[in-house]
Amino acid sequence: MRSQTSKVIRPFDSSGLLLTLVVGLSGAIFFAVLQLPIPWLLGSMFACAIAVKMSVPLAPVPGLPERVMRVVIGVSLGPAVASSINYNAADLPFAITSAVVVTMATAIIGMYWFQWYTKLQRPTAFLSALPGGLSVFLGLSSDVGDRNQILLAHTIRVVIVVVFISLMARVLGVAMQDAPVLASLNWRSDAAPLVLLALVLVNFVVAERLNIAGGHVIIPMLTTAALAATTSVPVDSPEIVQSIAMLVFGAVLGQQFAGAPAADNKRVAMAAVLFSVFAIVFVAVVALMLSTVTAQGFLVLFLALAPGGIAEVSLVALALGVDAGLVALLHSCRFLFIVLIGPLAFARLGKEK
Repeated sequence: MRSQTSKVIRPFDSSGLLLTLVVGLSGAIFFAVLQLPIPWLLGSMFACAIAVKMSVPLAPVPGLPERVMRVVIGVSLGPAVASSINYNAADLPFAITSAVVVTMATAIIGMYWFQWYTKLQRPTAFLSALPGGLSVFLGLSSDVGDRNQILLAHTIRVVIVVVFISLMARVLGVAMQDAPVLASLNWRSDAAPLVLLALVLVNFVVAERLNIAGGHVIIPMLTTAALAATTSVPVDSPEIVQSIAMLVFGAVLGQQFAGAPAADNKRVAMAAVLFSVFAIVFVAVVALMLSTVTAQGFLVLFLALAPGGIAEVSLVALALGVDAGLVALLHSCRFLFIVLIGPLAFARLGKEK
């Protein structure tokens, strides 16, 4: 399925973009010094959101570097996916089936919820409830009139999920790194820099040419996983690369959250908050049940089923040091299911409205 998003060309604002990076970096360092979880993502996100609310003239992160960072995330996840497939083969069929079932249940319940609470048309309510990232909805919603309402619902859900996961990790006693700032800037890796650069460039070109929803994460993830599984070439990304990706996505999420038109869509915003709480509780119950019948822990399963975007949740898994490969793999399966089934359901709902 090809993405139907239109590209808006804005004049390049170098000073505003530099200010965005400075604000995001300051928030990340502040969170890291205070030993708060996932500092490069959450610190950047909160700092940029507060700055936008205070009318600081931040420039939005351009689409090109954001797409490059998605490819970087995919490359970083590849070795973990290969390792997860190798060690979790027995649990994968059951886990993938569970991810699909949870996706269907969440989308159906959420569709009726948004339709009832906000009086949205059913296709719009369906897109608002899809338990994926913004790129899924952007690829499906070209014919929806008010995209801002769907953008608002998705942004609120992703932010709530990321924040909740970080708090839950602290409650569950996930160990924090010593000297987190220095650890996150570690540039050492067994992989040759030129190999990693080639993987990013080649996969970026392929993803741009194919232009499919989620391709900038899934394509490099699968190609790097195949390379890691079939060769002895080291392709592990250094820690600093993941930190930069989290910094960029934190800035993007913070600006989207603060800039979403909540004042004009209060019922949609409230519906999104309540639905996010329900989805988190629902996924937590399912993850707890699955943890009793599989070899996977609760936190890994919760991350794998969480109603957030593949890039954001996978970055959280990397930051927490859990099985990011399994998390990314199940999110990819859910993503592909939505991409294949979503357009059919969307078209059917469009005829019923």
